[in-house]
Amino acid sequence: MARIVFILLICFISITCNAQSIEKRYSSHLSNAGVINFFHPKKLKKNTNVDMFVFDMTYISHNDSVTLNCSFRIRNKYNIKLLNLKSGNNKIHSNDLFILYREVKKHGYEIRVTSRFSFNEIKNVFKEHTPPVFEIILNDGSYCMASYRKSAWEKESFNVTRILESINL
Repeated sequence: MARIVFILLICFISITCNAQSIEKRYSSHLSNAGVINFFHPKKLKKNTNVDMFVFDMTYISHNDSVTLNCSFRIRNKYNIKLLNLKSGNNKIHSNDLFILYREVKKHGYEIRVTSRFSFNEIKNVFKEHTPPVFEIILNDGSYCMASYRKSAWEKESFNVTRILESINL
């Protein structure tokens, strides 16, 4: 009997320790347009030619696309031409890229863009074992990249995949 209680206690502790809250990463709200699913801003720290990169995502239940917003700080004066998402061997091109703002900062420019990606493409990106790379191509042909660190990706991939699967039941 003591062994059974001990085993149940160990199982309970391991389940509790591995449970991860998604409240800091995700929220949903009911609106006239449908259920709005918002993935809170996430700062990526593995960057090339970009000083700061933060993104968030919004999915409305009746759409088949995800709105992806990115804010980043660069030293280059050129505007953004393309936003791609590399995932494994796939490169996903953004649809309808719009610059929301471009501000001059002390050491460069802060830019915020919005674009759309297919829901299924985003879902597949977060199922990958390797972290995705946000690739920003500027008008002069130069590029900037941002990605997750491997350790951060494992947790993020698990949580976002879990959320996306529950949204698309």
